[in-house]
Amino acid sequence: MEKYFQKLARAVRERNIQLRIVREYRRALREGSFDFPNSILLPAHCGSGLPERVIELLLARLTFQSEKEILDVGHAYAMQCHRQMISDLPKGKSITGIDIADPSYNTTPYYVRTVKASITNAPFQSNTFDIIWCISALEHFGMDNSGYTKDSVVEGQMAARALCEMVRVLKPEGQLLVTVPYGKSENHGWFRNFDQNSLTELLNSVRSDVLAHKWFFHHLRNSGWALATPEDLVEVSYAEEGNSGAAAIAAVLLTKNKFLGGL
Repeated sequence: MEKYFQKLARAVRERNIQLRIVREYRRALREGSFDFPNSILLPAHCGSGLPERVIELLLARLTFQSEKEILDVGHAYAMQCHRQMISDLPKGKSITGIDIADPSYNTTPYYVRTVKASITNAPFQSNTFDIIWCISALEHFGMDNSGYTKDSVVEGQMAARALCEMVRVLKPEGQLLVTVPYGKSENHGWFRNFDQNSLTELLNSVRSDVLAHKWFFHHLRNSGWALATPEDLVEVSYAEEGNSGAAAIAAVLLTKNKFLGGL
């Protein structure tokens, strides 16, 4: 009986966090100032005490355009807040989900189709999607995800291969949003915390095909999420802020254009 109540309490806490994330991303969208992708100004105390999804959902929402084909990478276990963001989108959305695992929920209200496949060998023709979201996914690629799927493979270059495939299936002048936990280089078994060297190495795999906008965000206990510089985050560990997630993230918007010379 005690274990039952502990499990119930965890479920209630998680639901409360999901609801708070939704409220905060909506507030940020409403009260922030954006000349996207050139500038981002978050409202005061944005997402205080909350994980990185507040920022990630805001960025995904800012990339959205009606009547565009969108690919959502790693959607099988999409959080409630992520699904709510999709529900919040204006009419005219056409979103495909891709994952190596079967979805843990009914995807019909959110996605026009679900594809079970690896994005490292995507079953799509080149130049298919206008927008791709890869939100807090690449840090898991090539890591020990045996608890997620029996098809887990530990392989160092998997994230780079996935990024190359995403750029391949992106239309010219299409946009690819990538977010990863960032700061001090750390191996957490089933995911990693990127640092400046590993992020640069990852982006180098698509350097000749894209133009990049990069942002770095840091969560502080007393003030919430704010823009930061890579230098600010050199010694930041993944869980040091006690916000139920990453203490800092890197967000990169890649625009595919064969006429642009690189990062």
